[in-house]
Parts: sequence; C-alpha cells; structure tokens
Amino acid sequence: MARTDTSCSLVVSGGQRNVGTREARCPAGGEGFSRTDSRRSSAALGLHRAASPGSLPPRPSSRPRLRGSGLGSLRRCRRRRCCEHIPPRGLNASAGVGRESGSPNFPLHRSLLGSRGPARRLPRKARLELGTGDGELGAAGVQGRGQPAPRSPAPAEVVRALGRARRSPSWARPRVRWPAPLQPVWCPERGGADGGRRGRCRLRTEPVLKDARPVSPGSQLASRPRPARALMPTLPVARVARSRGAPEGAGEEEEARLVLAFAVSIVALLAVTMLAVLLSLRFDECGASVPSGADGGPAGFPARGGNESLPGPARRNHHARGDPSQPGAGAEATPETPSAQPPSGEEREQWQPWTQLRLSGHLKPLHYNLMLTAFMENFTFSGEVNVEIACRNATRYVVLHASRVAVEKVQVAEDRVAGAVPVAGFFLYPQTQVLVVVLNRTLDAQRNYNLKIIYNALIENELLGFFRSSYVLHGERRFLGITQFSPTHARKAFPCFDEPIYKATFKISIKHQASYLSLSNMPVETSVFEEDGWVTDHFSQTPLMSTYYLAWAICNFTYRETTTKSGVAVRLYARPDAIRRGSGDYALHIAKRLIEFYEDYFNVPYSLPKLDLLAVPKHPYAAMENWGLSIFVEQRILLDPSVSSISYLLDVTMVIVHEICHQWFGDLVTPVWWEDVWLKEGFAHYFEFVGTDYLYPGWNMEKQRFLTDVLHEVMLLDGLASSHPVSQEVLRATDIDRVFDWIAYKKGAALIRMLANFMGHSVFQRGLQDYLTIHKYGNAARNDLWNTLSEALKRNGKYVNIQEVMDQWTLQMGYPVITILGNTTAENRIIITQQHFIYDISAKTKAHEPQNNSYLWQIPLTIVVGNRSHVSSEAIIWVSNKSEHHRITLDKGSWLLGNINQTGYFRVNYDLRNWRLLIDQLIRNHEVLSVSNRAGLIDDAFSLARAGYLPQNIPLEIIRYLSEEKDFLPWHAASRALYPLDKLLDRMEKYNIFNEYILKQVATTYIKLGWPKNSFNGSLVQASYQHEELRREVIMLACSFGNKHCHQQASTLISDWISSNRNRIPLNVRDIVYCTGVSLLDEDVWEFIWMKFHSTTAISEKKILLEALTCSDDRNLLNRLLNLSLNSEVVLDQDAIDVIIHVARNPHGRDLAWKFFRDKWKILNTRYGEALFMNSKLISGVTEFLNTEGELKELKNFMKSYDGVAAASFSRAVETVEANVRWKMLYQDELFQWLGKALRH
Repeated sequence: MARTDTSCSLVVSGGQRNVGTREARCPAGGEGFSRTDSRRSSAALGLHRAASPGSLPPRPSSRPRLRGSGLGSLRRCRRRRCCEHIPPRGLNASAGVGRESGSPNFPLHRSLLGSRGPARRLPRKARLELGTGDGELGAAGVQGRGQPAPRSPAPAEVVRALGRARRSPSWARPRVRWPAPLQPVWCPERGGADGGRRGRCRLRTEPVLKDARPVSPGSQLASRPRPARALMPTLPVARVARSRGAPEGAGEEEEARLVLAFAVSIVALLAVTMLAVLLSLRFDECGASVPSGADGGPAGFPARGGNESLPGPARRNHHARGDPSQPGAGAEATPETPSAQPPSGEEREQWQPWTQLRLSGHLKPLHYNLMLTAFMENFTFSGEVNVEIACRNATRYVVLHASRVAVEKVQVAEDRVAGAVPVAGFFLYPQTQVLVVVLNRTLDAQRNYNLKIIYNALIENELLGFFRSSYVLHGERRFLGITQFSPTHARKAFPCFDEPIYKATFKISIKHQASYLSLSNMPVETSVFEEDGWVTDHFSQTPLMSTYYLAWAICNFTYRETTTKSGVAVRLYARPDAIRRGSGDYALHIAKRLIEFYEDYFNVPYSLPKLDLLAVPKHPYAAMENWGLSIFVEQRILLDPSVSSISYLLDVTMVIVHEICHQWFGDLVTPVWWEDVWLKEGFAHYFEFVGTDYLYPGWNMEKQRFLTDVLHEVMLLDGLASSHPVSQEVLRATDIDRVFDWIAYKKGAALIRMLANFMGHSVFQRGLQDYLTIHKYGNAARNDLWNTLSEALKRNGKYVNIQEVMDQWTLQMGYPVITILGNTTAENRIIITQQHFIYDISAKTKAHEPQNNSYLWQIPLTIVVGNRSHVSSEAIIWVSNKSEHHRITLDKGSWLLGNINQTGYFRVNYDLRNWRLLIDQLIRNHEVLSVSNRAGLIDDAFSLARAGYLPQNIPLEIIRYLSEEKDFLPWHAASRALYPLDKLLDRMEKYNIFNEYILKQVATTYIKLGWPKNSFNGSLVQASYQHEELRREVIMLACSFGNKHCHQQASTLISDWISSNRNRIPLNVRDIVYCTGVSLLDEDVWEFIWMKFHSTTAISEKKILLEALTCSDDRNLLNRLLNLSLNSEVVLDQDAIDVIIHVARNPHGRDLAWKFFRDKWKILNTRYGEALFMNSKLISGVTEFLNTEGELKELKNFMKSYDGVAAASFSRAVETVEANVRWKMLYQDELFQWLGKALRH
C-alpha cells in the first residue's frame, strides 16, 4: 500500500468499464488503509447523456458520496487533511487492511456486519473464515447499535485467515460478469436500539457474480460471490504481524508458521470447494438453495430447517399450469432463461419467488400514486411511486417488476397503522426483471399495505419504455418524451406489478418545464405552476386498468378537438406545422364517428371522459391503443388530401378503426395472460373491416377486401410446418414478445369472422355485448368468450358447444384442406376428406408430422351445386372426421363449390373433373359465381399447386378469364397470388415466357381502363373506390411485367415533373409511376426523387418516394440506399425496415439486401431486437424469396451462429427457403413446358 508524505490524497485506480477504486493515502505515522466507493458518473454507469453527461437528475440523493464508517469518511479526511489513526495493536489493527463493505468488493451493505467501527476490518475471505462477516451475517444475525458483537478472533487466526485470503488459487476464484448499468447493490435498512441511521442504496458499478444468490454458512467459502483478485487488499502479511506487536526475534518462527498456514489453507480450500460444489448442485435440484436467517445467514432470509422457521406461508405457486386466471400462474425460472415449469410434489416453500416467470399472487396492487419529474435537457427522470397493495397470503417478500431503474429508497407501511414495516434490504433480479424487497417480518394476509419506492432512470433512446423522439421545426430540433409499455415495458418506467391480470387504479402527476405540455390517460385535474419555470400536472384517477395500457407524453405539440354525441372529448395532438396544414382533420373526424359506432354496436359506453390521438415521429409500431391516449406513428394518422391516394387513405382509416376498437377489446376487457393476446388483437383486426364498412358502406371491406388482406395472407404463413396455434403457451419471458405476430392478429381475425358467419351476425353481436358487459374493467380468458357465445346461441334456439368447436381451431396449429370427390353414380354420393395443409410436403415427413397427422377440425363446410346458369341454395355440412360420405344430387354437367365466399378458415380442393368444370364456368359466365367466390378459387388454386396438390397449369388456366373481369377483388387476389411465383422465377433464363403469358392476360383490361386523370373531382372519399382500385391494380401489373405503353406513360410523367417542377401525376398511381421511372431512367432521376424525399413535408408522399428509391436497377445506388438506412437522422427506424425489404424484393438487389442483412445483423438486432414484431418482419422480408441451394446454405450457416429471441423467425425463414428450393426442383420444368404450349396456341 502506498504512503504519502504529509497530506491525504485521493488516487483513482481504474478497472474494467471505468470502474475504479478510491484509495485514501495517509501521512506518515498513521496506518494506511484503502476504501472504495461507487463512482456515479455517467461513464462509470455506462449511461448515455445527450445533454449533461455528468449526473442523474439533480436530486440531493444523487450526489456521489462515500458511506461513513468507523474509519471516517473521505470528506472528514479532506477536512482534517489527514486520516484517522488506526490503533497499532490488538484486533483493531486489522482495520488497516480492511475495506468498506459497501465497496465494489462486497455485494451486501456494511450494516449487515453486525457491529460498527473499525473492528474486524480484514479482507473479505479472512472475515468469512473468522466468522465475523463481510456483508453477510455471522451467527449473531443482524446487529445494530446496542447489540453484542461476535467474539474477537485470536491474533493467530487473523494471520492464518489473511494468508488464505491472499493465496487463493485462480481456479477457486468465481467468474465475474458486468451487470446492467443501473443495478443497485444490496441495500438493507439498519438501525439498532439506539436509533442508528439507515443505510442507503448506491448504484452497482462493480463486477458481480453471474449467479449471486446467498447460500448457507456451510458453503460460503465456495459459493458466495467474491471479488476478482485485482480488487483484493494486498497489504503484506509481515506488516500485519508487526502491527500486532510481535517480538523482533520471532521472524523466522513467524515465517515458518505462515508457510505452514498457507499450505494448510490451500488443502482446506480444495476440500471446502469440492464440498460446496456438491452441496450447491443438490440445492439446485431441490430448489432450496436459500440463505439462512436469524440462525446464521444474511438478514431477511429464512433459516434452513423445518417449517417452524418459514416466514409465513410463502409457498411455491401451485397455479403454474392450472387456471390461467389465477395471479401468479407462472413457474420457476432459471437465471439464464426464465421458464414456466411448475415444481413437482407437495406444496413447498418458495425460497426464491423472484426466480418465477410470473408473480406469486401473494400481493395484489389496488392503487398507484405515481409522481414523475422529467428533465428533458439531459433525458433523465426521477420518480416516486406509492402502491397500495392487498396481501392475499402471508409473505416476507415484496416482489414486483422493475428494470433499468435505479432504486434509491424503499419503504413499507401497514395501511391505517402508524409505523413502518422494517425492510431488511432490496435488490434487482435482472433475469426476471423484478425488484425484491425483503422484510424483517411477515406481511399478514387479508391486510393492506403501502409500498413507497423512490427511483431514477433514463428517458431511453430505444423505442420502448419511457423513450424520447425528436423532430425539426423551423430549423430547430425539438424533443418529446413518450411511452410504449406493451407488453412488458412499464417496468422500465416505474416499479409495478407488470402483468395484465394485476389491474389497479392510477393517479399520475408529472412535473416538467413550462415550455412543454404533458398528457396521460385521463384529463388534467389541476396544474401547479412554480416560479422557477416548472409546472406539475395532476391527472384524474383512472378506472381499473392493466399497467401496459398506462401512458404519458411530454411534448410541445398543438391540437384540434371535437366532441361525440355522448360528450367524449376527442383531441388530435401533432406537430404545430401538421396541425396548421390540417393533416389531422380526417383522423379526428372519423375517430368521433367510430366512438359513436362502437358505443352503439357493443351497447357499452366509452368509459373515459376523453380520447387523445397523439401523432409522433418515431414509434416501434404503427400505433398503440393506450386507454384514453392512443399513440400513432405519423405515417398512420396524418393525411393531406392534396397528396394522398385512396390506398393511403384506406391504410390510415383502418389503423384508426383498429386502435379505437381496442378501447373496448383490450382496454376495457383485457386477456388474463399473453397466451390469449389474440382475444384483443384478433377482434381489433376483424373490426378494422367492420368499422370501415360503417364509414364507407360501398367498399364491402368485410365481405371482400378481408379475403385478400387477411385470409389469404395469413394462410400463407400458417401453411408452414413451423407455425403455431393462435393460443400458444408462454413458457419463457422471451415468448411474450413472440405471441404478437400475424398468427395472433390475422388468424385470430379470420377465426372470429368464421365464428360470426356460422353463428349469424346478429346472434354474434348480442354475444359480444354480453361478453363486454360481464367482464368490463376486468380480465377474461378464451373460455369466457366461448361460454358467453354459447349462451347467446342457446337463447336463439341453437345448441352448439362453441368451446368444443373453437378449441380445435385455437389450440392446434395450421388449418385443414378439404377435398371433395364427386360421384355421378345413381347414389349421388360425394366423399369429403380433411387433412392438415402444409406448403412443403416434404415437411410432413419431418418431426412435425406424427403429431400433426392426427389433427382434426370440426369444419362448417358450406356447399352449393351449380351449372352454367344456375346455383343452388347454400347448405352447411359439419365435417369432423378424416373421411365422410354425403349424399348430394349432382347432374353430369354440374359442379360443386365449397366454402362459399371463403367464410371458413380452410382450403378446398376438388377432383380434376370438377376443376375443369369450374374453369369452364368462369370463361363462359364468371358472374354466376360471386366476386368473393371467384377470388377464393384463384387463391386456393395457386396455393394448392404451390404445395403440390394440383398440377401447375390449373391456376394459370383459371386466370385466363380475367380479361373479362370487371371487379377489383379477383384481380387483387390474382395479383397477390402471382407475386410470390414471379419472385421465384425472376432470376431464371426462361422467365420471359412467364412474363409474356401474364402480360397477355393483362393487356385487354389495361387498354379498356386506361390511365386516371390528373386529379379527382371532389374528395378522395367520394371517388369510386372499386373502380379506382381496379385501375390501379391493372396498371401496376402492366408496368411490373413490362408493358411498353405503361413504361412509356410513366417515363413521360416523371420527365414532365422534372422539367416543369410541377407534379401532375395522378395521386392513386404515384407510387407505381415513381418506381417505374426510377427503374427505367438514369441516375439523375434517382437523385431527383432523393431530393424530393428530403424536401417534402407530406407524410404520405415521403413514404412512397422512399420506396421508389428501392426500385433502381443500379446496384451502386441500391447499396448506397441500404447504408443510408442505418442513419436514423436520414431514414426513420421504422422506415429502414421497409427500405431493406423492398431492396430484397428487387431482383437486382436481392443478393445485396441479403449480404447487407448478414453484415449488419448486430446493428439491426440491437435496433429492433426488443421489438420482436419488427425484427420478425425484417427477417421474413429479406429471406422469403431466396430460392437457390447456395442461399439456403448461407441462411442455415448464418442461423447456426445465432440463437437469440428471433430464433423462431429464422426457423420459419429456413422452412420457407427450403420450400422455394424444392418447388423449383420439382415443378419449374412442368410450368415452363405448359406455358410454352399455351403461348403457341
């Protein structure tokens, strides 16, 4: 240890990640000592500070400080200009080699030592062997002032302990990891009979062990976390001997004793280590690796032994795989990957409830008082949350969720009773993202308590939790703070019981600078202005709600306002320039109408006094349905009629319809657990089409557009062997994000539509009204919905067990294909079979097949019989077996058609004779079949051929009739079905044959429809939706497949725009013209579009300009754009995904996007990793059209190096590419041979 000459100085010795120790060097004559403290600078914490990188919010408790001890604080040392003298003799001399127990070398606070002052200031391991503690208790347990201290060790014991502490072999040292920045160390509350002051929490900036759980005294030496050797004291042992006053002539004898002590210590350490390893393995098996309590372990933990020492009936959760409506129906989680496997055997003490995936259910929150102070200048905030909790079962632990927050203080008090419940300590457990508060006594069941937590945190840069965004106004960058708490990110903004079932009321107060305004779920009740330019907004109390629907925002936006018939205030907040242009007026208008529609349809009034719609520049999703404060990304809510197409208007409309529906399905009635997330997302997605039909009745969204935009799209995904049920078990924490995929959204919506059709829409509506009324302000599971709908059917005189039917559709993956085989014999029988549909038939021989081969569904098959001029009335057949025979009158020239209007979630195949009859009917008189039936036939035929159920020529023969088709939906279905086939063939030598065949089918209709005029007469809403969308679809097909007139027209329009600087391109085809012009013309056009992208302020225009840049044939420009997509100042994060995917869809850029994806995966995964929905979209979009053996091999090799949370998305990608490769190998020759013959005729 170094000495200084005359004065006390501070030396900082650095360690990894800017973690250092502070050594106080003392003048000659005083015994040297070292002490450490956490350095709460942003560098040590690993925090990002955009403005003021030096500190957390300016709270008094946030100042860096050294904890007091018997040695004196550093401030006292500076004041006296010297260090306290350490007595040279006796046991107290050991303080000269000690460290403060609150230092980075000791994970527990010094107040657990059991005594005060400089006594027993030995290296940690030495104190362990002597039984004096180093942040863990010895036999005496917790001791404060006025309590007896443990015995003083003999001098010889001190020497032996020091020797062992210094000479620990390297293999015996525990491995060190670096935790998340804001992880506080063990912070007990202390205080003895003489009123000793309480301990404080400091941020953990030191290395800690990977698994730092306390164990029994018998295994302390082997399994307690121990600092790295570099941080251990290194005072020479000889100096300790002299400080004990040993005679000078005893040097040789002392040295021999030391050598012997070292040898014995090594042997003993080996033996103890082996024993501790064996014991720890046994503890892990039993689930009982627990610290001791008052009999000899750390404070706040129960003693090992019989039930008489248990801290109340804090039992293992026996609801883990039982009723999901029970709070805490989770299970134990390992430190690495929290899982949900329940304990076996009898009900046992839950030694470590914080290791569970789900909270135990012993405590239930009733009400939160949350007070926030936001510091937008350095993007930090401080918070105080007071939670009223009801104790259901006696427990000694308060476990609630918290992540990325620095907890400063925790207090627990009994409601309506004076005095606090003593807190032994608290800690964060990052594996399950919980804060654990350990109490000195048990909370009594059936009583209420108040939990108070004071904390600090960052306003994050990533788009989850409480995060920041920005925009530029008049050349000035302005910031705003907003929240995204779904599904499990409320814990990043405040400690809470962050599961859907723990509903409570909330009262929010937000303090911010007066230049900002704040928003939350409820209206502002009062605002208190302060002289220093700050204001505190106090919001009204919310109804019962889940934590992930809580929301707030701090911004300087302006708004427009309207009011519904029932008095609900509806406001739209956006950037001042957007409000001034009227870009939010359309959204505000339809939001008002939709609230009125849902109140009438559901027969349940809107529950809050207001609904705010907030348009923000950056958000991880299109929108979030927070109760009373729905947040939208600007592209999905702001609309400028002068530059917006019908397609863009439709997108904006459906997003708003979706989010407002959530105010009932999700906010008012919330799923019990994430496995049934489809109960809210499926309903909201289905009502996108029902609500849009209410706004625009002539658009026929639910009967027509639903097929192509939902049903056909999700059946592509659900036809993979790697798919999953719509209700899927959530066994690990990472599974929660995975349930938010298109299966939950789109398959959920498709099943709800099938249910509504076979129940009857009026009966279905009454059932939903009962469901919402019964469960409002509460939680519901899928069985609650099935029971309510069954009762509604029963009241209508129908007896169908909805649960029995729908469980097969919700608990089994995939969907069936029905095959109808006709029989023209006198018996008039048909054979109907069902089997699990999978695109890659070879996947049926893999691991999935033994299970999936036994799948059966109860299928409501609707069927008609028709001929060239007549169609019979619709009949329904319930198919529940693998194969069934049914009697149907069928003439020789008659055909069968199943799944009328595609109301069912399944495909229908026929024998070749019936397919030929249907094709003939379409060519002769297609209007005999309804529009939806024609679209359904096209999609089924292409999908069945892709999977090998049909010859490849059948779907191409069907689309020959399109030259006579005048309706949008069949064209749209054909376009979507042709798109993946085109991408499979576009890099092949014979591609021109396929291209020529498609152009031949499109040419007639393209000439008939022509191009639209420069602008519409009247508003977009008044335009003929069906006609304009049909024209757009045909022009897109013509330009995509190379129609010369289409290319010429697009080039002319682009050139005119460049030369005149006036954009006369019709709104509804601008995206097609932009893309075609960029692909055909030179680099100057690309630069012109790039310039317009930067200069335009219209949100809809920016979107299509950016997508047009991906259409270039120039690989250098495509590479340039890919690299620019990583710059969030140039391309927004949510738009960057679309850039990469669109480049991957360009045949000239597919390999570039695939290489870029692999090279930049770490950056992309860091950016989108936690928003798994976006990550999954990126993986699918980049890989879905890879179709060569080499690309498949590259994907598999890349996947081997990654096993993160997106592993399921990579598995689906591999299966998709395998199916692509297999299809090319089996069917491409057959397809090209037929195309060649067809073109020759």
